[in-house]
Amino acid sequence: MKTLIKLLFFSSFIFCNKVFSQEIEFQKNNFADSISINKNIPNLAKKVIEIYKEENLGTFNDNLFRLKLVAKEHKTITSLLRETSQASYNDSIANRGVGFAYRVYANAMSNNPTNSDDFVLKFKNQFYKLYNTLDEKNQVVAEMYYDKNSNQLREALLEKIKSVESKEKISIDEAISICRAYCSYITFSSTLKAAKEILNVIANEKYIIDENIILTMKDGGTIAVTLVRNRKIETPQPVVFMSNIYAGSDLSACKEMVTRGFVGVIANTRGKRLSQSIIEPFEHDADDIYEVIDWISKQNWCNGKIGMYGGSYLGFAQWSATKKMHPALKTIVPQVAVGIGIDYPMQNGVFMSYMLSWIHFVTNNKLIDLNEFNDDRWEKLYENYFKTGAAFRDLDKLDGRPNEIFQRWLNHPTYDEYWQKMTPQKEEFAKINIPILTITGYYDDDQLGAMYYYKEYLKWNKQDNNYLLIGPYDHFGAQGFPLAALNDYKIDEVANIPIQDIVFDWFNYTLKDGKKPEILKDKVNFQLMGANSWKHVPSLEKMYDRKLVLYINNDNKNGEYHLKNEKSKSIIKQTVDFKIRNDMPKYSKTSYCGFDLFQPEKLPEQPNMLVFESETLQEPLSITGAPIANVEFSCNKKDVDITFQLYEKTPDGKYFALSNNLARASLTKDKTKRNLLTPSKKETITLENNFMACKQLQKGSKIVILLGINKSQSWQINYGTGKDVSDETIKDAEIPLQIEWTGNTNFVIPVASGK
Repeated sequence: MKTLIKLLFFSSFIFCNKVFSQEIEFQKNNFADSISINKNIPNLAKKVIEIYKEENLGTFNDNLFRLKLVAKEHKTITSLLRETSQASYNDSIANRGVGFAYRVYANAMSNNPTNSDDFVLKFKNQFYKLYNTLDEKNQVVAEMYYDKNSNQLREALLEKIKSVESKEKISIDEAISICRAYCSYITFSSTLKAAKEILNVIANEKYIIDENIILTMKDGGTIAVTLVRNRKIETPQPVVFMSNIYAGSDLSACKEMVTRGFVGVIANTRGKRLSQSIIEPFEHDADDIYEVIDWISKQNWCNGKIGMYGGSYLGFAQWSATKKMHPALKTIVPQVAVGIGIDYPMQNGVFMSYMLSWIHFVTNNKLIDLNEFNDDRWEKLYENYFKTGAAFRDLDKLDGRPNEIFQRWLNHPTYDEYWQKMTPQKEEFAKINIPILTITGYYDDDQLGAMYYYKEYLKWNKQDNNYLLIGPYDHFGAQGFPLAALNDYKIDEVANIPIQDIVFDWFNYTLKDGKKPEILKDKVNFQLMGANSWKHVPSLEKMYDRKLVLYINNDNKNGEYHLKNEKSKSIIKQTVDFKIRNDMPKYSKTSYCGFDLFQPEKLPEQPNMLVFESETLQEPLSITGAPIANVEFSCNKKDVDITFQLYEKTPDGKYFALSNNLARASLTKDKTKRNLLTPSKKETITLENNFMACKQLQKGSKIVILLGINKSQSWQINYGTGKDVSDETIKDAEIPLQIEWTGNTNFVIPVASGK
């Protein structure tokens, strides 16, 4: 959920730079108007190019080609884009549409246009020249770049400049941010009109398009629908359908569905695009999607078979659609599905600060508000919340904009009926009678949601017709486009699979009686990191052959705690003073599941967590599933939010990040009802809903677990009074948390011996 669904390859790529000591002089008078901006930003780009460095090659190339374009080095763009695609996706041939808009613009400029009319002629020539070399899939990718608004791009550029106008020097990070915004603006402000004229001609030749369908629901609410059909096909066809809250790029997505051999339909959630209803995310999807599917099934271009796919909110929407099964819905492919009330907007009972920015992102207007979503103001807001010790409920007021939806969600701090009515519950899972392909990633922020639905289905449904595909993917990658590297971790070669192709192969299999995707050799298909191999087993339980149980131990002769194979009488005392606010955790913009680096040379500083280390592994050992924590402790509070992390410590003394999670103690036994702790009484709780990561650990490695208490600007801070956590403030922090972890605390890790 934390990464924008449908990030369009490199057109909206969220970047991250390592922080360097160099700064660049900035004179705001040089950026006071459009003339000075056009003159001086190219000079700014040239300065950055001279000193810019970045360890991640994909990120480096993605920034560099934009800097070069801004610096007017147009002839270098084609080769740089090829290198960018290769570095980011391990394949520049299959992804030739990547960077299309920038390449065409650069090629037109390389031909030295003499005036604006001459530029348009050269642009159109270069557009057709490149477009006609692409296969149909990449042509759709190329078309997606032009789903933009030049006024919004200009506003985004001016906001970037405004954010640094009081400074005399700016960081490389800030300079690159300005140059990227300028790159988008100059590329599309000069090409959008001509490109859309071309695309309209192409569309009229290929498709029958209707973007103006409005459906009225039984309760009077309205839904906007986009429909695309193949102009050359007159017989009824199977339909691929999305229910999409991220309105704005629907036409391009529908075109891809048609290119893949289906009728393409996208319905925007209630209140979005052409709908005049109120935008209330998640609340109406179950009923609305049923009615939309019913409408689709009755159209003469539909053969009665409908499949759904999509990620994040769109994954949630598919599970919502199964709450009341329509007979025409034949399959779903939920990718990185939001587990509403499970992992969003709270994770294991702990609300996340991010929820407020996301609410504005999807409700500020009828489309999406990408400029505000990517604004640095959110980081400053969360920092202000942390440092002032304000109530979490006042986060919207600190922002200066009280928000009804934010407050509504906070009024449901447990998994109550409000959340339950949005997706299937218990026996409703048993009525799902269609094949399902669940896709998620080890570093997908919504893995907990995706796996919640998967496990609940298996618990209640006897058909066992749900396939799982999981690998080293982030929230974006598991939606169709895996990155070759996640920050400092280059994924195994075999993990770099074409997930988008697999999705449509699945539709051919389920809607057209085609062949099942080759990678789905069994019900559970997972990539074993470090072994460069895929494993295929019939169930989650078959992923491992035994469970390694490690107990915490305070035999800390060297100042370190240990993990032992047996319980002990250890008592490990920890104090967390919530009044102290100079220990705010630091996260980069590309933090995956809380990890800035996957292979750090040392553990990040986390003062509220204790470090436990196992004995050295004498043989290779594969972790193949999600760990479970059985925590025995006593404390002086009525509640605590417990967090833990799992690492491999490699033989060279470095680390590899595997799992990171947190949970509210009072909700571990029953997520629908809070069961407060009794101060000073020994408690035993189990943390089960945890992230999985499958990796082959080397001989000579150690298992490292960090255990502690959440105290972060990214989450609610639980002061332990027993009141609604959203209402607690730093005034409730007079008495520090005193907690004693016992030697009965253990971590159960599913493992497979050997390679």
